[in-house]
Amino acid sequence: MARILIVDDSFVARMCLSNIMIALGHIVVGEAVDGKQAFDEYARLKPDIVTMDLNMDGSDGVQAMSAILAEFPEARIVIVSARQENKIIFDALERGARHFIMKPVSPEKVIVVLNNVLQQTFDKQKHLEFISRLKKTYDSDNSLLAANKHRSARVLIVDDSAVARKILREIITELGHVVVGEAANGAQAFVEYAKLHPDLVTMDLTMEGLGGAEAISKIVAVDSQARIVVISSMEVRQGIIDALERGARHFILKPIRKDKVAIVLNNVLQQEFNLQKHIECLRKMKEREDSLVLVDAAKKVIPPYAISISDKSLLHVFINQSITLTGCQTLFLELEEHLNSTPRVLLDFGTMSSLEEQLLIKINELVEAIENNSGMVKAISNDKRFVDTIAATQIENKANALADILRFFEH
Repeated sequence: MARILIVDDSFVARMCLSNIMIALGHIVVGEAVDGKQAFDEYARLKPDIVTMDLNMDGSDGVQAMSAILAEFPEARIVIVSARQENKIIFDALERGARHFIMKPVSPEKVIVVLNNVLQQTFDKQKHLEFISRLKKTYDSDNSLLAANKHRSARVLIVDDSAVARKILREIITELGHVVVGEAANGAQAFVEYAKLHPDLVTMDLTMEGLGGAEAISKIVAVDSQARIVVISSMEVRQGIIDALERGARHFILKPIRKDKVAIVLNNVLQQEFNLQKHIECLRKMKEREDSLVLVDAAKKVIPPYAISISDKSLLHVFINQSITLTGCQTLFLELEEHLNSTPRVLLDFGTMSSLEEQLLIKINELVEAIENNSGMVKAISNDKRFVDTIAATQIENKANALADILRFFEH
């Protein structure tokens, strides 16, 4: 059992890592959101291990690591980062980090790395040999990247979530492409496309104002060769089909991962567009939709959640019956940018009639994260039986935070 300090500017990442550490029997003694706070917390807590994000606002992870090791050379620091550029990882290891874990974090990855760092005596010579082996392993990948530089594309990112845009920007850059612009809604996307003429557009579907589907239609109307990839949290695939019929070339469902983005972008950029094959693909998707009865007769798309911001201080989050664990994870990511300063959040479950236990646990984690960040969170439902069911539900070894704040509200 180890005492762990978690350093990451993402509350979702900190929550995820904390849950894994606790499940593995370790103790999370503290958290930090930037490099300066990381140094102060290390000096105060003297943890057994620090997990350190690399890319943070203000003092980044590399600077924080250098400062900690200069004062506490015995510090055991494990890099946990989504940045997969080899030279950044090598630099952190050469500066004194003991090991690294690439996001997305999983219990399997954490177990292996923590056991290595905690149980083995640190040997500087072996550490340098480890870095040398890593460099040799990645030489072939670096050569391949150099050979494929001519395939890099100019990309426009369209998403109303600053967090989603940041994640995409990092992934697209790591894949060797160039982000030439960003837009937060469909109208801005159309203007930016006309101005920048990018090679490829990543387009969110659910945005305030002009949505992604309408933006696709406007862009394709003026440039039939536009290469648009839909990136959406919508798990009802009729929305994807609609976007593809309007002219989008491909799609990626959130949560966004580097491997997904790499496969789809390579497909769209390197393969010549074949309209006949595109239509055939759409036909097959529609047949699958009809057989699974995933949409109603009117083909109305109901997203798993929606976020409305009123008077710039209250976040009204509508949660629908179609929410899943994946939808919860995406919701956390989209809320993250709003939760850095004492947020006020209203969770509206509307006419939902039930909530699976795993989903309830996830919603509870969100409630606790908001409250731990000095925020205020309330929840309402217009189904009295739903409220009573949640109130009566007991979660093993945990308090039911949602039951404490959920109230019946007929609306």
